[in-house]
Amino acid sequence: MKKLNKVKKVKKVISSTPAKQLGELVKLVENMHEYNVLSHNISKTAQLYDLIVTEATDIMDTRIGSLMLFNRARCKLEIVASRGLSREVVKITSLKPGEGIAGKVFESGRSIFCEDIEKDTRFKKESRIKYYSKSFVSVPLKVNGRIIGVLNVNNRKSRKPFTVEALNILNVIADEAAMIIENRHLLRSLENAYVDTIATLAKALDERMPATKGHSSRVADLSYRLARRLGFREDRLHSIRNAALIHDIGKISIPDEILLKPAALSASERKIIQKHPEKGSGVISKSDYFKDFLPIIAFHHEWYNGKGYPLGLKGSQIPLSARIVSVCDAWDAMISKRPYREPLSKRDAVKEILRFAGSQFDPRVVKEFLKMSRR
Repeated sequence: MKKLNKVKKVKKVISSTPAKQLGELVKLVENMHEYNVLSHNISKTAQLYDLIVTEATDIMDTRIGSLMLFNRARCKLEIVASRGLSREVVKITSLKPGEGIAGKVFESGRSIFCEDIEKDTRFKKESRIKYYSKSFVSVPLKVNGRIIGVLNVNNRKSRKPFTVEALNILNVIADEAAMIIENRHLLRSLENAYVDTIATLAKALDERMPATKGHSSRVADLSYRLARRLGFREDRLHSIRNAALIHDIGKISIPDEILLKPAALSASERKIIQKHPEKGSGVISKSDYFKDFLPIIAFHHEWYNGKGYPLGLKGSQIPLSARIVSVCDAWDAMISKRPYREPLSKRDAVKEILRFAGSQFDPRVVKEFLKMSRR
């Protein structure tokens, strides 16, 4: 239904536009498509806000634009992204609902279009230094009838006044922006919920195995740093950190007499504990939210030479994220005390990591890990 309404609005813009301006409408559609593609590939909220303003000012051909969102805690509209405004203006500008032009738009939920602020009797009191152009357009960002902010543009590069068509176009842009912002907010809420779940799972594992308390957290931090050095994107880095935090979650199903044994395990006991990657991935695979964690949970005990478990994967068959966690997991286990042995010194642990490079561990990952550990 939302998509249908958006199509109707675009058709309205086209039907009300003179034929000589249809070329600009074609450009608008192209830019909106690019805007949608870019917005879905952005991981940081601040970058998304900047993109909205950049695309709005590009499409509207203006030098100045701003995105203002309502801060519920302060009960004020605040500039979260801008173009052509000084840092000082951005910092000091905040409006109560009904205050100033943007405040009026927010309070009423109706767009304001002005051809000349000096001649328009509605805005003589609002004609302050922060308005650099006589003509401007300010439109609300609406989500299910709720106003979440205001999008403003002014100072056209052509120096010509805005038209009614420009108002319609900016409304289309604002509707799209509002939907993307709301979707991002809902996504962040879901992410926060599942991160809390991960933390709960990790805590449960720590409480089950007090002798290795903190191991998963340390492996998660090391894996995040190492993956960043190896060029992973920010969104993948967080996924790797969270997966590493519960990489041993399958051990929850291992009997206490084996998991908590204060001595070296027998051959039969090792076979049982070696089932924890399968058991862990079996639990995690039931939830779509954790599907990106599966490679790490299932394969962090695979060996580079194919002699690991559970599947005997070899080389590049093992996902790089799992190869990263494998090195970090082994390192922390070696330098940590266990009920059945004392910890290795970092110097001896480095020797062990090097000894198994090319057999247990990916040599490239080892090389980068050792560079990182020297810092």
